[in-house]
Amino acid sequence: MNRLRLLAGAVIAVAVALAVAPAKAGLFTTPSSARHPGASSPLQHLIFIVEENRSFDSFFGTYPGADGIPTAAPCQIDPWYPSACDTPYPDHQASNQGGPYTNPYQVADIDGGKMDGFVKQREKELGSKCAPQNGKPVDPRLAVGVADDEEGGRVNVHCIVDVMGYHTGQDIPNLWSYAANGVLFDHFYESVEAWSLPGHLAIFSGWSAQCSKLDPPVIGSCKSSVNGKNWSTDGVNGAEVPYLWTDITYLLYENNVTWAAYLDGGLGSPIGPPSTKVQGIWIPLGGFETVNNDGQYENAVGNTVTEFDSEAAAGTLPQVSWVIPNYNDSDHPQASVATGQTFVTNVINAVEGGPDWNSSAIVILWDDMGGFYDHEPPPFKLDSNGPGMRVPAILISPYAIAGTIDHQILTSDSLLKLIEDTFVNGESICQSGRSDPRPDCRDESTQLGNILTDFNFNQSPRAPMILSPHPMSMLVDNSQDVAPPPAGLLRRRK
Repeated sequence: MNRLRLLAGAVIAVAVALAVAPAKAGLFTTPSSARHPGASSPLQHLIFIVEENRSFDSFFGTYPGADGIPTAAPCQIDPWYPSACDTPYPDHQASNQGGPYTNPYQVADIDGGKMDGFVKQREKELGSKCAPQNGKPVDPRLAVGVADDEEGGRVNVHCIVDVMGYHTGQDIPNLWSYAANGVLFDHFYESVEAWSLPGHLAIFSGWSAQCSKLDPPVIGSCKSSVNGKNWSTDGVNGAEVPYLWTDITYLLYENNVTWAAYLDGGLGSPIGPPSTKVQGIWIPLGGFETVNNDGQYENAVGNTVTEFDSEAAAGTLPQVSWVIPNYNDSDHPQASVATGQTFVTNVINAVEGGPDWNSSAIVILWDDMGGFYDHEPPPFKLDSNGPGMRVPAILISPYAIAGTIDHQILTSDSLLKLIEDTFVNGESICQSGRSDPRPDCRDESTQLGNILTDFNFNQSPRAPMILSPHPMSMLVDNSQDVAPPPAGLLRRRK
């Protein structure tokens, strides 16, 4: 694979976590004029680690200075216990169940801005078998089958309602350290108000759609969709390629910017049960017409995280990288958040321990909210696709303004703009010269903030912060989810 080789000095050091600094601006600040990196920018590598299914409040709801869980405990509607009130509570279990999060469920969660539907929708998903019998709770070890978009059919889940649970810095200390030493985005929203496939389509292209015909003319045949459409993993061998609009890699390819996606364990089935490979719906790049026509299919699905580690050590990372975990490493319910934190830490350590650190910026993001409670409704509609609910996102770079909590309104579309501003002189996907059926250009939106304001390119690069992949924490290993939750797990307020 043709890769840019950059010679940079290796700086390997261990740094302690900085104290959390106060927020730098008020809520919903108007984006300030960004410093365009230009030729003097030291950024030569952008790396995006795409984790799964967590709301902002479930990971950072008690982070100091962030727009987190309100002090006055919010009350959640609970059809199973009408006289009770469900409130947020610290959940130290490593494996969580979460709740449903496709578009109809998210709309019901948000409930016109009341943000009170999370428990109700989880109980609806579980069904009558999990409901109290004769006024008494059923054994939470009872497993029932529920429909799941990402696993392709029905999966067994336990009769546990933990959508109001949240993790603290004692559970996920590395993630909180990255936030304290970098930039925590506390108004970063899903681009699409939906589940993982449309969310990942937006991460790579700024749009989620379905196309009714696969031959030109494209205009009129592709419509916005919060559902998405699976792609075939053998698209390179002549199968139909369903994604006819333009993705960000087209701009990169046309401008000779090197890129690659790195898959944790390689490419698995398009959709299916949890595995040690990456589901195709989490890496839809292989289904884009642009990727196939440009001969970049192997760049999209043919690289592994092992190769990423080797290239990081050698200083041969491409200019833009996406790192995609498999189910076990993804934070996806019911995978362990301890395992997810280990995966993220190992990826970041690989970059920080290599010669590309002084020219890199890393963003950790989570693709959707996973059914977990969040108190902040989407601030506005950009179009029919969203944005959806708040998710965590963190910026790590030797040039990031350390200790910042960025209150700008952002989505994964803002990450596309960061790529464009860094490598293609701000040219947007809609300016690529390729016919595109999308209704709007999210990466041109003036309603979204600009991540470049979180860098200070005049400062000397900060030393890396190498962390243990297995930090001490308060997490309780419940990997099989077969034991009843500890007393008080379902915290209720009369």
